[in-house]
Amino acid sequence: MSNCPNCNEKLSPFYFKQNCPHCGANLMYYDFENRLQQDAEKVAREAENFAKTMQGIKNSAIGSVYSIARLISFLLPIVALLLPIFKVGGDNITLVSMIKLIIADSGSVFGNTALVFCLAEVAAVIICSLVALVNSLFSFTKNGLKRNVTISAIEIIIIAGLYIAVISAGGGIAYGFFLVLALQILTLVLHFSVFAANNKNL
Repeated sequence: MSNCPNCNEKLSPFYFKQNCPHCGANLMYYDFENRLQQDAEKVAREAENFAKTMQGIKNSAIGSVYSIARLISFLLPIVALLLPIFKVGGDNITLVSMIKLIIADSGSVFGNTALVFCLAEVAAVIICSLVALVNSLFSFTKNGLKRNVTISAIEIIIIAGLYIAVISAGGGIAYGFFLVLALQILTLVLHFSVFAANNKNL
């Protein structure tokens, strides 16, 4: 059993007429304009929130020189993997050589502890860089800076930890590794620059 929205009198669940038998109010269109206005305001709020989110993503990605520099810095460590990052058995290990090794003889890779850690390092750099890039698009949110810094710090720890693992397994270091690490540190610094630039523009 329901009540009339106008006079609050009880209506039978089997009452299907359009008007209330007590006050004559139109049950179907009662307060229709008000409900329509509320719906319109709700849609306007959602559109405004969406616009703010899109503008925030734009500012995070290309809103300043620092934002653009940071966007590039996410991809540079992956490019740096094309340079020698480790040496195992006298051979230079790069992203390309690692792919070739896996295609030619994956058993030789997974049978060598140093090569396994090299593979883990390459994968970690690629995955972490892409995760950090996507996450950076939401730098404008309340905890954006804290989240960005945390992710970058975790990346540096993982990369440094795998470096130690490669060395411990008998591998050697190459100049490409230092470039990868330097670029990760650069990204960490740029998080603060982007945050300062975005706040200055508010």
